[in-house]
Amino acid sequence: MDKLLTAVVLDDQTVLLDGRKLAGADEIAEAISLLLQSVPNFVLMIEGTPEKHYEGIGTVIYGSARAGFELENLRYSWNDDEAS
Repeated sequence: MDKLLTAVVLDDQTVLLDGRKLAGADEIAEAISLLLQSVPNFVLMIEGTPEKHYEGIGTVIYGSARAGFELENLRYSWNDDEAS
């Protein structure tokens, strides 16, 4: 993996990805598709609080899959101590 990109889940519909504020699975899928063209092999780290932003985290996962992102390169973190 060459690059780590972070998707910060702000609420159930809004995500900050690579410095861009995105809303919904369509915008996330489009942004990840463009990123895959320039950086085809990256890790996507999702940061959010599952209890508060469960739907938003799911939207990032769904949008990533729609864009063709390999989900084995997906990581998530819900606090500074844990990452999967």
